[in-house]
Amino acid sequence: MPHTTRNNLETTRSIWTSSTPFNVFGTSDDAMTHRLETARQHALENFEKDLQIVQELEGKLGITDHWEPESLEWQNAGHLVAQRKYQRALDALEGLVVACIFELTKLNHSGTGA
Repeated sequence: MPHTTRNNLETTRSIWTSSTPFNVFGTSDDAMTHRLETARQHALENFEKDLQIVQELEGKLGITDHWEPESLEWQNAGHLVAQRKYQRALDALEGLVVACIFELTKLNHSGTGA
């Protein structure tokens, strides 16, 4: 499940629980309260929707054990993700180097340089 959904839920819960119906001047701010409650409710609905999708996928794939950060599978997956990010950055850098070499080669052709 994306950490974004969980983080969003925790953030809106924190804001909701720390808010009061009165602002610093002692007057009620109904609009702000409604906005906070709506944001909290939407975050909860999104979290529950994502959780249901994850549970359905686990059922289809026959996954019975959840990975924990301490588990070998979790750590191996983390290494694979880091390796993929590194490889993609390396590929992008290689593309830039090739483009620069191509441009330098074009400049060395007779009649194309300045």
